[in-house]
Amino acid sequence: MIFITYAVIAVVFVVLGIGGMMYLDHRFSLAVGDRSFAVKGRRIETDDPFVRSQFRKFHALRVAYSLLLLALLLLAVSNVG
Repeated sequence: MIFITYAVIAVVFVVLGIGGMMYLDHRFSLAVGDRSFAVKGRRIETDDPFVRSQFRKFHALRVAYSLLLLALLLLAVSNVG
C-alpha cells in the first residue's frame, strides 16, 4: 500500500512540476508580447530592458515554485505511513 502512495505522490509532483513550469513560461511569453528575445539556457539575449526585467521576475517565480514543490514533497513523503 505504501508503494502505491509513493507512486501517486510521484506522479502528482511530476505533473505539478512540469505543468507549473509550462504555465510560468506561458505567462512570461504573454507578458513580453511581440518583443524580440532569445532564451539560451538560463540567459536571455535581448536589448529590451522590459524583457530583461520580466525574465528576472519569472525566473525568480520559477525558483520559488521549485522550492515550494520541494518543501511540499518533503512534507508529503514524511507523512506517509
